[in-house]
Amino acid sequence: MRTDLIRNIGIMAHVDAGKTTLTEQFLYTSGVIRTPGRVDHGTSLTDSLEVEKKRGITVRAAAVALNWAGVNIRIIDTPGHADFYPEVERSIRALDGAILVISSVEGIQLQTSTIWTALRDSGIPTLIFVNKLDRTGSNSDRLIGDMRQRLASTVLPLQQVAGEETRSLLINTIADNPPMLMEAMECLAPLNQEIMDTYLGDKPADWAQIEKVIQSLTRQGRVYPVLFGAALSGTGVPELLDAIVAYLPGPEGQDHNNLSALVFKVETDKADGRRAYIRVFEGAIAQRETIRNATLGEYEKTTRILKLVRGEEYKKTICLAAGDIGILYGAQSCKAGHVLGGDYAIPLKSTPVEPMLTARIDPLRTDDWNELLKALQQLEDEDPLLKIQWIESQREIQLRLFGEVQMEIIGDLLSCRFGLNVNISRPSVIYKETPVGMGEASIEYREGGYADLKLRVEPLPTGSGFEYVEAISGDDKIYQKFMKQIPQILDQCRHNGPLGWEVTDLKVTLLDGYCKYDLGTKPDDYKIVTPRVFAEALNDAGTSLLEPVMNFEISVPKAYGSQIYRDLIKMRALFEQPGADAERLIFSGRIPFAETFRSASALYASSHGQGILKTEFCGYFPV
Repeated sequence: MRTDLIRNIGIMAHVDAGKTTLTEQFLYTSGVIRTPGRVDHGTSLTDSLEVEKKRGITVRAAAVALNWAGVNIRIIDTPGHADFYPEVERSIRALDGAILVISSVEGIQLQTSTIWTALRDSGIPTLIFVNKLDRTGSNSDRLIGDMRQRLASTVLPLQQVAGEETRSLLINTIADNPPMLMEAMECLAPLNQEIMDTYLGDKPADWAQIEKVIQSLTRQGRVYPVLFGAALSGTGVPELLDAIVAYLPGPEGQDHNNLSALVFKVETDKADGRRAYIRVFEGAIAQRETIRNATLGEYEKTTRILKLVRGEEYKKTICLAAGDIGILYGAQSCKAGHVLGGDYAIPLKSTPVEPMLTARIDPLRTDDWNELLKALQQLEDEDPLLKIQWIESQREIQLRLFGEVQMEIIGDLLSCRFGLNVNISRPSVIYKETPVGMGEASIEYREGGYADLKLRVEPLPTGSGFEYVEAISGDDKIYQKFMKQIPQILDQCRHNGPLGWEVTDLKVTLLDGYCKYDLGTKPDDYKIVTPRVFAEALNDAGTSLLEPVMNFEISVPKAYGSQIYRDLIKMRALFEQPGADAERLIFSGRIPFAETFRSASALYASSHGQGILKTEFCGYFPV
């Protein structure tokens, strides 16, 4: 298929903005389904997991396809809850364009701003759909002002609204509205000389000319068209489909180029086994072809290929070409986020995000320990940002999580998919530790083998991570076959420091060591002695606790500024005097994640629900 007749887009929003409902209306309006599904009834096509139907929220990204005006539109419906943001971020990398859905009642939420930033950082052309205009409390004019202030000044409404807050909602184009056409020209003139000349020449606005410029600037990511509607009733949906075709770009890849494809989702099916959902950017993948996993530097052979064709239907094919979305079977090492092909032609790379909460998980039946561990390993394989850890000394499994909703979903998945009932403890914040000073230790190991080792540990600047250096020489020292395993051993054992947390921002230097072949030195001897020497060196240096810290910004009406100021002091926030505009104060600085996790609701209460909080992970810093 010609790439100009393809659109690969994502629908993204804060929770309950109506993005899954909008996807259902797309499928219904285009004739894919006879009746639009309802999230609250558990009948939506893209929420296929039992836990999604049960809770009425999207947990995993899902892809569907439809045809509109001769164009094949592939849509990735993504989770809206902040706990599943890594899933959203992975999906963004697979897109050519996006629709950001904003509720006209709730307005711009924290997750809205987070998604917007990710879309802008990735350079994804974006349409904005203002939803729920028929709901009481809808105020589209106020929302447009907020978007221009908080998202982008080039947010550009393409429609006029009548009958807001009623079921008699009317959506009309601005093409026949001279005042709104002039407003559009004012927005576009600084970005386009042709429009500037028309505007300064006081010439009549021409919609055909304006639309052509909007199309070009939208695809460049410089203008963001806004459309309006009510997804539940289908109002504004056909016009939004028209806008997808008119303003969002098709894929740019070519079939004859070297392969470059992205794995954006992995699932394990009981009948078919492991399947990797991919977006092909360049080149092509043929059935039974050996392909390179560029992320791992390994090769593997595909056994079967499916292509997304209509609705959620995938059909068997012999080849996936540039622009296609499909499923690979046989690629056993593929994980979400992996790049396939001979090089890294994917232009978008995700920012590493790490969980900041941990919780203990136990089966309700003691006989289910092995089954629980297998099930968790499968979920971890499907979602690389879910981390599980078996702590042998305490005989327990720890989960690393992004939030309490994710924790509840994992419990539901284990019950629905694997028939396992579990108990998950209340989550606590993940801390880390770092050396306070320099420490050295050495051990002469003589317990059935022969291995001497001397290490030095010392602190590094915040954010440095782990560094290993060899400062040993001489033929009679440690043989290279023994030395090469030491960094890996250290990297493993540093995850359980003297205070029980991962040790980071440290440098470990190998100072000395001996081995004797004639006395039976084996590689396993260094697997025993290295953790012991490392632990003694850390105890000699001493460690201090580090906590996760967030950059924050909170905007509140001026009337509530003093209470927010007191709340932030209580929450150990570091911030300068607030900035101000005509109506609001803006506080910004750094705040411990533990405080936002426990007390963020206090900020909303102190601002009477009118505060707008943005947070972003900053790093680990001393408590």
